[in-house]
Amino acid sequence: MKQKYQVLVIGGGHAGVEAAAAAASLGCTTVLVTPSTEKISLMSCNPAIGGIAKGTLVREIDGLGGVTAESADATALQFRMLNMKKGPAVWGPRVQSDVDMYTVKQIQQLRAAGVHIVEGLVRRLVGPNKRIKAVLLEDGREIKAQTFVLAAGTFLDGMLHRGQVTWPGGRRGDTSSVSLERDIRKRMFHVKRFKTGTSPRVLRNSIDTSILEEQISHDLQFRFSWASKQGVANTEKCWVTRTTGETEKLVKDSLTKSALYSGRIHGRGPRYCPSFEDKVTKFPERTGHPIHLEPMGKSSRIMYLNGLSTSMPEEIQEKIVRSLPGFSNAVIAAYGYTVEYTCFETGEFDHTLKLRETENLYVCGQILGTSGYEEAAATGLFAGACAARSALGLEQTIPDRLNSYLGVMVDDLVSIGTEEPYRLFSSRSENRLGLRQDNADRRVFEFAEKLGVLSEKKIAEYQKRDRKYRHMRKKLMETRIHGKTVESICRRPEITPEEAGGLIDLQTQSIDEREILRTAVLDIKYSGYVKRAEKRHSVRKRYGSASLESIKDYNLVETITIEAREALNERRPATLLEAESIPAVRQADLDGLALYLMKRSVSRET
Repeated sequence: MKQKYQVLVIGGGHAGVEAAAAAASLGCTTVLVTPSTEKISLMSCNPAIGGIAKGTLVREIDGLGGVTAESADATALQFRMLNMKKGPAVWGPRVQSDVDMYTVKQIQQLRAAGVHIVEGLVRRLVGPNKRIKAVLLEDGREIKAQTFVLAAGTFLDGMLHRGQVTWPGGRRGDTSSVSLERDIRKRMFHVKRFKTGTSPRVLRNSIDTSILEEQISHDLQFRFSWASKQGVANTEKCWVTRTTGETEKLVKDSLTKSALYSGRIHGRGPRYCPSFEDKVTKFPERTGHPIHLEPMGKSSRIMYLNGLSTSMPEEIQEKIVRSLPGFSNAVIAAYGYTVEYTCFETGEFDHTLKLRETENLYVCGQILGTSGYEEAAATGLFAGACAARSALGLEQTIPDRLNSYLGVMVDDLVSIGTEEPYRLFSSRSENRLGLRQDNADRRVFEFAEKLGVLSEKKIAEYQKRDRKYRHMRKKLMETRIHGKTVESICRRPEITPEEAGGLIDLQTQSIDEREILRTAVLDIKYSGYVKRAEKRHSVRKRYGSASLESIKDYNLVETITIEAREALNERRPATLLEAESIPAVRQADLDGLALYLMKRSVSRET
């Protein structure tokens, strides 16, 4: 191709789409190269967007001008707010999605942004590592660009495993980027192998849902994107079943036939999204594992079995599925499998997600070591924006981990790294009570402006919301009831945002106004907690050089997670600062260690 683009994105998954849209939003001529246009943003695993921390990240993407949130709203089938037994700071919005319509919507978003889409498989990069000049496709076409974003997902030398059968592919029905992976290794970039898996799909009409537990949906008028004019409607049902003793015995008796347990797979998998084989083997005392039956689309004949990821042979998968209550006559439409793929080692990329040995090659999504659509989309948006800023000769800016989950994730991946596919949790943030889903746009607006990803229209819309927010905060502060300000009354846990609005005679007519009021009230409720979190963060910094050698057994430290105890007992860091560099030790664990040290210090002094 004769045309030279400013930004070229390799890969049309969740990371690649956000990268291309972000680059285009900065005014760059942008091309996205993908093996199949029809599979852009395809949900290869569970058909859903959001979750605990993940849903908040999707709202941050919306605040940063991304497209994932709006597409998720437009194609949602069911909405649930997870973690509602706890406070609203850690609630996790999640929507069940129509897989096919989500792809259609994402393609529309790319075309509306002016992104040029080219079908093709990239064979190799062209030019020296220091400055890549073009990409060469398998069909011989060469496309030149100023900057490049690699968003290859699980396709870099992707290998699919099911039982004793292994074949190349980034996902079922697709090819693998073998040549590109070899080119990356040849260029001496340091890489490693990770794995992930997917569950069987079944025909809806072969399941007896009458004996299953219907999953509760929520009607909260929620939407991920401010651009969506109404809340998500619940149009499809989901169900829950549980594994039985027969299910678990089938797995135990067939472990030698599993690709994972027969030694065919060597990549590290996600600890918090384990295969069903791992669930049965590593947690033998647990029985009745929940399996969620989720529709793949509106009135779709296919249902996804969330929680039953497996690499067992087809005949064993059939027995496992039919052992579930309500599934005795189940017909499997697609079998589960494990995919093993190449990703970059920690230290290969910097805080702008640029490979350190290059001037113009950025990376995002699963090749960073992440897992999940949401993590991929967020890193894609940031990498795409950084690539565009580089092409335009603009100074780079990076997100602050205290203000966003994007900042937490980027800093974790660069400064700490990950020994398994990285999943975002609220506990990874030292300011998790401040990083709520309802205030995401307010938290990221300043960074979004610096990044340059917001259109004038979106800036104006935010400023309008900000004026309403400030007006509400003023009324809450100035209005008094029996001598007390409504602002002080709002701090009571039983006072809801709706009740607070009534106390100041505020009529919230629109969905926007109700959400702004909610943020104003929750900002007041959580202000004390946020200040204490900031204080703990400063205390932890002060204790950074404090010795940990007096802790002989971390199992006795009740303020940290089991995962952290295992890692700390194995690695034995000398100081709190050294403990911070261990991937399994989260921010909440570091706070817990600092608290433990403080208590021991006080007890010695007294």
